[in-house]
Amino acid sequence: MVTHDNWDEYRGIISAIVTPMHDDESINEDALASVVAHQLKRGVEGFYCCGSSGEGPLLSLEERQQVLRTLVGQVNGKVPVISHVGAVRTADAVYLAQHAELDGADAVSPYYYKFSKSEIIAYYRKVLSAISIPVIIYNIPQFTTVELDAEMAGALLTDEQVLGVKHTSHNLYSLERMVATYPGKVFFNGFDEIYLSALAAGATATIGTTVNVQPELFMAVREAFRLGKMPQAQALQQKINNVVAFMVERGIFQAAKYLAWRNLTDLGPVREPFTPLTSTQKKELDGLYQRIQETIAHGKG
Repeated sequence: MVTHDNWDEYRGIISAIVTPMHDDESINEDALASVVAHQLKRGVEGFYCCGSSGEGPLLSLEERQQVLRTLVGQVNGKVPVISHVGAVRTADAVYLAQHAELDGADAVSPYYYKFSKSEIIAYYRKVLSAISIPVIIYNIPQFTTVELDAEMAGALLTDEQVLGVKHTSHNLYSLERMVATYPGKVFFNGFDEIYLSALAAGATATIGTTVNVQPELFMAVREAFRLGKMPQAQALQQKINNVVAFMVERGIFQAAKYLAWRNLTDLGPVREPFTPLTSTQKKELDGLYQRIQETIAHGKG
């Protein structure tokens, strides 16, 4: 497990890793271990499991534990492992958080639904009180219809156990206000298509679906931004966005699972009710994969 003298180990490019499955939809642990090893070689700086990209809401509580244990074992402390433990029932979120701590997760990220401000805060406090590892607040208003802002987040960000916020929102003003108010926390960009914009607003990390596919491009954006080479950073972000748009048109989670296995092994089907890719879509994604590899090979410029 990663130590927590500070939060610096979380300020990186984190893969919202897909969940490989067999044809019967059972978890394919061997394939998951292979994907983790492959992504580590490509420079991925952390893993976030059982979120939307990992089909977490479609997994049983036991399957989510199975995925985490496999991931932690393969990572072996090299980079942080964050477990998505969100569930509608507070008791389920607490259960998952407690088992995530026991199974070696470095941090957890609960999830909330359309509840009142006081109910959401109580949900998080229940999880915080049940474990000792860091907790990441998850802001995703497109699903919850509740936008987390500096005022609402302040009720939780003052807690030393709260690591920061996964900001899956296009509201960059809200992100900037939280960064300005709580500069010691870690703010994770959650939308791949606005990574550069989120860096400008103060984010220092990203958790992304297409990090499964193009981690090198995210690292290149970060380096160009660090060096003040904004035209280069913008061009690289456009390349990321071209990939995102292509994948979204064919089903972002289906496409991510398909592309993440290229040159490795078949990661299996997406779980119903997601619809599988057609043969035509797979051929189109094969072409996209080649274009991504060419971009990486030519120095990402």
